[in-house]
Amino acid sequence: MINEKIFIYLFCLVFVVFKIISIYLTKLDLFGDEAQYWIWSKNLDFGYYSKPPLLAWVIAFVSSLFGSSLFVLKAIPIFVYCITSLVVYFISKKLTENKDLAIITAVSFFVMPGVSFSSFLLSTDVLFILFWSLSLLIVLRIKDAPSITNFLLLGIFVGLAFMSKYAAIYFVVSFVFLFFEKTMRRLLLDNWIKLFCCCFVIVVILSPNIIWNLNNNWITLDHTSENAALDRASFNLFESSKFLLSQIVMIGPLVFLSFVFWGLRVFRLDFNTKFLIIFSLPTFLIVLAESMLVRANANWAAASLMGGLILFVHAVYKCRKKILYYNLILNFIMGFALFYFIAIGSSYGPFTRISGISSFGDEIYNKVGDNKNIVVGERMLFSNLNYIFRERQIKMFVPYLPNSEIKNHFQITNALPQNFKNNFIFLGYEEQIKYLREKHKIYFLKEYSVVFQNEPIKVYEVVF
Repeated sequence: MINEKIFIYLFCLVFVVFKIISIYLTKLDLFGDEAQYWIWSKNLDFGYYSKPPLLAWVIAFVSSLFGSSLFVLKAIPIFVYCITSLVVYFISKKLTENKDLAIITAVSFFVMPGVSFSSFLLSTDVLFILFWSLSLLIVLRIKDAPSITNFLLLGIFVGLAFMSKYAAIYFVVSFVFLFFEKTMRRLLLDNWIKLFCCCFVIVVILSPNIIWNLNNNWITLDHTSENAALDRASFNLFESSKFLLSQIVMIGPLVFLSFVFWGLRVFRLDFNTKFLIIFSLPTFLIVLAESMLVRANANWAAASLMGGLILFVHAVYKCRKKILYYNLILNFIMGFALFYFIAIGSSYGPFTRISGISSFGDEIYNKVGDNKNIVVGERMLFSNLNYIFRERQIKMFVPYLPNSEIKNHFQITNALPQNFKNNFIFLGYEEQIKYLREKHKIYFLKEYSVVFQNEPIKVYEVVF
């Protein structure tokens, strides 16, 4: 196993180095959401329109040390997933007391297709999965040593998971199911005061965000319910099938099929199995139901993949250990191919959304002249241009009719006032700025057909 360990360590090191080189070489731009999180990091708060604040805080901290280049921002998820993989190692080792299996499980997580793709994305999932995994590890530590320290640590990690992404509510749902497991039910009930302290810590950590939402009319809750769109529910087999396929691809087709054909034969409903099912299946079923009724993005059940992968790897290890090595090699090849396309700045598939934005921004900057004001009607484009112009003296706004429904965070922080009377360049539709009170003229400049957006972008000059 020593040679195998050396191979695995070199394997991971090469992959990390290749990821770093790829993001250094790439000519691709940030996704709109990534640019949005960077903007939030320049205006620190306890909450934002669609997400809790922890990612913005982390970006602010990293940027204060290393700057805000694309390389620095894209390096954040790569290094966070390295830490998460280490946590997966400790979870697996805690469950099985098998160091070799723990190493294979951790590396299987690190090269999992979903993690490879996510490690290129500066998203809330990155921190959320880290604190979810830390919470799982602490629950296992509580089983062996139900000390007040462990309960407080659990409260801290679950609280930080909530401050990363509200999907941490799934952890609470899963934790409730722990009471159906005999050993954990007795332990938790015997330590109910410590459990109460854990819940108190969660509330304390989350309270600044709760207060922010209270002061902003629960705008994040409104956005979350609108995103779920349960009011438009109807049975949709196609969406649920698409979601199921996406989960198989994200976890790795080979390890999934190996579990189905061989892993189930050695399936035993012991504590380890029940623990992993409890912290994966409820999340998966909730999101699957949503995909049947409305829709569900592939990452909405990301937390379930953690427990699911560990369960699959542990089962397959018992009967078809070699397949796990084939799985590592296959997923490594897929990850290597992904980051190769990133390195060369491929404009195909999902990369079309982040191709050519900087050059488009340069075109727009050349049209600004003495105006120094740009108004953008679309949130993603506003975020991207704001990041591109970060070192230029330009003021940016989004159209927003006062007292109308708020659709994004920038309508709170960067709204174009009704009484605005300075000339500006406008990217959007004329009806978006009809609410302006001051007399003005709108001159059409150019229409751009761009690869990163389906609709052409119309550019106007507004003169007062």
